[in-house]
Amino acid sequence: MKVPQRERAPGIRFNITPLIDVVFLLVIFFLVTAHFAQNEQVEAVELPQASEVAVGPESPRRLVVSVTPDGSLFVKGRQFSLEEFEVLLRENTQGRTADYEVRIRSDQSVPYEKVEPLLLASLRAGVTNIGFAVTEK
Repeated sequence: MKVPQRERAPGIRFNITPLIDVVFLLVIFFLVTAHFAQNEQVEAVELPQASEVAVGPESPRRLVVSVTPDGSLFVKGRQFSLEEFEVLLRENTQGRTADYEVRIRSDQSVPYEKVEPLLLASLRAGVTNIGFAVTEK
C-alpha cells in the first residue's frame, strides 16, 4: 500500500517561537527597569522653577534625595535622617567621589535652612558634584 504524500509549499519555513521568547524577555526587562527608575522619584514634590536650566551629562553614580514640604528626607523611597544620609553617602562613594553626584529634589516651599545641611553633609563626604532638580519656566 502506498502512503499518500502531501505536497509542500515552495519556500523556506521560519520558526518564530524563539523570537517570541526573546521579545517577551525584553518586555519584562524594560518593565522592571522602568520600575526601578521611577523608584528614585517616588515622593511628590513641586520642583522650583528656573529661568535657565543647564543640562549636563548624566552621572552613572548618582544619589537622588527628595525633600518634602515638611522637611523630611527620602532616598529611594525610604525616609532618612541627616545622619543616616551622611552614612549612606559615605558607603556609596567608598572614597571614589570624583564621578559621584548628589541630586537634590526639593519642594519649592522648603526653606534653604532645610537644604543647607544636605549640602554640608555631601561636602563632608567629599562629594562636590551636587545638582538641583528644577523645572524650566
